[in-house]
Amino acid sequence: MVDVIFVVALGLALIAVLSWGVRTLPGEKWQMIAAVPVKKNHNGEWQGVNLTFYGFFSATASAFGTALMVVLAASVGTPLTVIVGLVVAMLVVCLPASRLIAWFVEGKRNTFTVAGAAFLGVVVLPPALWGAEKVLTARFNITICAVPLMAAVAIVYALSEAIGRMACLSFGCCYGKPIREANPYLANLFRRFAVVFHGDTKKVAYASGLAEESLIPVQTVTAIVFTGSGLIGLSLFLAGFFRAAGIIPAVATWGWRALSEYLRADYRGDQKTPAYQVMAVIAVCYSTAAFLLLPAGGPVPNIVVGLSQVTSASVIVFLQVLWLALFLYYGKSRVTRSIVSFHVVSDRV
Repeated sequence: MVDVIFVVALGLALIAVLSWGVRTLPGEKWQMIAAVPVKKNHNGEWQGVNLTFYGFFSATASAFGTALMVVLAASVGTPLTVIVGLVVAMLVVCLPASRLIAWFVEGKRNTFTVAGAAFLGVVVLPPALWGAEKVLTARFNITICAVPLMAAVAIVYALSEAIGRMACLSFGCCYGKPIREANPYLANLFRRFAVVFHGDTKKVAYASGLAEESLIPVQTVTAIVFTGSGLIGLSLFLAGFFRAAGIIPAVATWGWRALSEYLRADYRGDQKTPAYQVMAVIAVCYSTAAFLLLPAGGPVPNIVVGLSQVTSASVIVFLQVLWLALFLYYGKSRVTRSIVSFHVVSDRV
């Protein structure tokens, strides 16, 4: 019963957040959270560094994903030290990759690619977990189960990236083609749900001149696919069906990633076949093979144990520090600046 309540409550919370975000975040005022003055100009105004909702939602998605990873991994008996080590290792690998892969594929130094970083994680994770399972058992008598942990990562990726699409809606990136240029069938399908971005500082405006245009809602569909497949995977995980729990969200998320490239209008590199599409196809095949080939045994998950771990003081502090670090990493805008001025309200002195 606890499992059902957990899945239903999480699903309702995600649906509420995503429904609000899809309707609200394309608005102009939802790009910047704050402008921090850093250097004074000769005319008395200050140059400002902008902190963005992109950073807020990216950090929130990552902290949420980390918390969910603690819950799922602890529910199958993984020690907290191993879980934290796994999370830190993935961050060390994937955070730099989110910029380096975007630079390599798109030739841009000041952008991020979550998909590129996730692809690297998909490639590295199965052999790393398989090796860690052998080493921890032989040297430290610590038992971990590779396939349940891989399934947990696939579920976490799906659900946290659903929240991550809110970052794209606020920044105006990862956008779809204009409805007016779409295939008639797709235009009719998506016209009612088209997304319209407002504001000259949104990426969709300065990169493609598509502000105020009705666009195919790629971010919205992505959030729906990721949320649905993640919740299905979560339900199967808690029932102990680890292979299916990993394969379903892995195939759904990466499969949609490959298909959605046909609907997108943002720049994805000069390759005839986008590199991210190739990565997605490889990820579907590679992750499915890993789930099928590795031993899938593991204890029946106990969600109560997982929830008790994630609510411990040490984990809560870790999540807070992680959120702040990621907010500063993703949220400091590199492509916009601001001018800030201050004055005294004389009638209140």
